[in-house]
Amino acid sequence: MAENNIEDIKTASDKRTVRKGYIFLSFIPFAIIMAVQTATTTPGIIMAMLEMQKQGLPNELSKLMEIFNEKYAAGAYVAYCVICIAVFIPWYYKGFVKKGTKTAYKKALGIKPIVLSISLLICLYLIISGLFILAERLVPDVMSKYAQLMEFSSLGSNMIITILYGYLLGPVTEELCFRGLMYSMLEKSKMHYLLVIFIQGLLFGVMHMNVVQSTYAFLLGIALGYIRYKYKTIFLSVGAHIVFNVFGTSVELFLEGAGITDTQKIILGVIGAALAAAVLVVMLKDKNSYTKEGEDLMTASRLPSDAS
Repeated sequence: MAENNIEDIKTASDKRTVRKGYIFLSFIPFAIIMAVQTATTTPGIIMAMLEMQKQGLPNELSKLMEIFNEKYAAGAYVAYCVICIAVFIPWYYKGFVKKGTKTAYKKALGIKPIVLSISLLICLYLIISGLFILAERLVPDVMSKYAQLMEFSSLGSNMIITILYGYLLGPVTEELCFRGLMYSMLEKSKMHYLLVIFIQGLLFGVMHMNVVQSTYAFLLGIALGYIRYKYKTIFLSVGAHIVFNVFGTSVELFLEGAGITDTQKIILGVIGAALAAAVLVVMLKDKNSYTKEGEDLMTASRLPSDAS
């Protein structure tokens, strides 16, 4: 009897042992996305610098970024996304979809999970919008520099490319990297799921490489990571990410046109926080989501060969 108890303890201990190799591997997708982004934007920046020299323009960062954004940014960012997607999709499919846990997509992509996921991201947008107003009052210099940076970060006048990148290619690329490959590797390391969500969210924030954008990207990464955890599929996180980007652009224009004051935006942020808490409570109780006991979405979609 004592020997059986010892074996049970050893088995439980083995299950809790963190597999460090997967933790190190999880940083590879992050390194790839940063390297590809650098490789695809550097030629355009060099071309912009040469053009400035040819025209005898002063060496100003604002002018450099203006030329780069107008002539080279669109192609660079599309190339960055296409390369990453071409690498990440087969890697993720072969490594974690084909050989991994089977997900019952009819349940995971049902009306309730979709509504909850989208609602959480809309609430998050309202929260971030309110925090932006507070930040403008508390740290105006930081927010002023961020506003200038955003002016330098446009994709020029090509609206088709801007929409294609911001509303489709960008979210798909980032979700494959962070909620797809990185999350799956960290999950395989047997690390606690809260730490998995935190790490991928943190690196998602770091990728944006400025304090303001990194902060709200971190919050977005945490929310998307939680959706990934609850429903065991990146389809929901991809969709929610796209909705966040579309909602952020369209609603911001609407709020400006409607004359919404800063105080009203802060109030909307508080309402968003309360609604987000309510959404999270519903998600916690959602029977379609993952549970610690292992009775999760995958059980409904087992292949016949898995049942034996």
